[in-house]
Amino acid sequence: MITRRNRSKPAPADPPVPEEAAEEATAEEIVPEVLDETVLPFIISHEDEIINYIKEKATKETMKSLAPLLAKLEEAVKQQQAAQPAVTAANSGVMNYADQLKSMQEISREKIKAKELKVAERINKLQARIAGMNK
Repeated sequence: MITRRNRSKPAPADPPVPEEAAEEATAEEIVPEVLDETVLPFIISHEDEIINYIKEKATKETMKSLAPLLAKLEEAVKQQQAAQPAVTAANSGVMNYADQLKSMQEISREKIKAKELKVAERINKLQARIAGMNK
């Protein structure tokens, strides 16, 4: 049999004191008037300066948060550059145009010979089939 348990609800929060609510309401009413009279003209006249200030602050904060990542990236680049000369030393060196052309010609000759051998094998197979059909 399933039994249900009664769960007690948490006690409600204390209601705000009416005097504090009245003070907050009057403060909220005063703030828009003050903004309109004193702060708004200042904001409008210095809009570009405020925007630049905000951009600079945002850039500084972004750079602070990215500084560890940039340091790790720089370290990785240094390690890769240190490993890269060892790999290039293993290579035969830089080839000039004539050497590159010769090596490419040799490679293409080898490919052509391989294709010619395949074609010759196919021709031999076909001739063998034809000879078998003629008998």
